[in-house]
Amino acid sequence: MRIIIKPLIIVLSLALLYSTGFAQDSQWENEFVLALQKGRALSSAKTGGLAYTPAQSTVLENAIKKAMDKKAPPCEAMKIAVDLKYNPYSVIKNIFSYGGEVDLNQLCMCATESGVNKQIIAKAATDAASPLGKPIFPRDEIAQAQCLREIGLGYTPVVQIPPPIKPPVPPVPFSVASP
Repeated sequence: MRIIIKPLIIVLSLALLYSTGFAQDSQWENEFVLALQKGRALSSAKTGGLAYTPAQSTVLENAIKKAMDKKAPPCEAMKIAVDLKYNPYSVIKNIFSYGGEVDLNQLCMCATESGVNKQIIAKAATDAASPLGKPIFPRDEIAQAQCLREIGLGYTPVVQIPPPIKPPVPPVPFSVASP
């Protein structure tokens, strides 16, 4: 009996240490998933018209902001939100906007592995802006991103071509006999 109790205590104490050591790492994940699931449930529930339910975009934005504040890996947050059937464009745009120093190529590769179209990634990167309204990525950085260059999404500046010159309108015939 003593032989069984000692290994059992060791195994249980290791399991306890293991679970508490990783509990802090996955805390953002649990809160993130719960917030997204709650947002889905509230938006799909039918209310009598008296209850306020935030839009899914607001729920998504708040959940991503909180996860990024807790230093969540952008790729993992993106995968979770896309798996929960949130709009990939909105997910990626919000991650770029609130993610701090998010690497465009890494998130692009991660999103591509999850089945997100590269045009959606490029559009989200172009539209992502900081809370002050400043674009996150300059156009040159988006054009030079290896992940996006593979499909030919390189940025070419638009050259303004002046409109064609219209010929002058012919004069209206004038008659001395007219009043």
